[in-house]
Amino acid sequence: MDKNFTFQKHILIVGKTEMERQKSLARILECSNLECIRFPKSLKSFSDYLDVIQSKKLFSPFYETKGKYNLNQILDFHMDWISDNNCLFVFEEFQKVEDKFSLEIIRLMINNLESNKKSATKIIMTLEDETELINNLNEIVSETKYKTKAQVVKSNLQIITL
Repeated sequence: MDKNFTFQKHILIVGKTEMERQKSLARILECSNLECIRFPKSLKSFSDYLDVIQSKKLFSPFYETKGKYNLNQILDFHMDWISDNNCLFVFEEFQKVEDKFSLEIIRLMINNLESNKKSATKIIMTLEDETELINNLNEIVSETKYKTKAQVVKSNLQIITL
């Protein structure tokens, strides 16, 4: 792996076997000087994701409340946290995650990176095949004044095919 790897885009590691994808992920993470937050392989749903967000305190409330924050508040605070931090979220074997959730988290991350290039959390994912994911993302991400949806996806994802 190139020591000058810049982590300017989200990374999808696809193809071959799960073991090969894990080896490639390990090589990429060796080059990283960013904080790395690994999500459990058992992550399957949005509620699982929110549980991790809460347990790892990956959100920053901008107001105080008595008692606990509800899940919608935590998600809002988390989206702000993502745009304010420059770290890596690692999702392994992402094809095992519910389709609605996987598309939503990637859509949020791509839209955030597109609007906030300098400081934004990046994701690294391993998955068997990216074709369906890319096709679905091309339909749901936000286009910009200068880029179509497909161009936004392409400019924010680096696909490493093994």
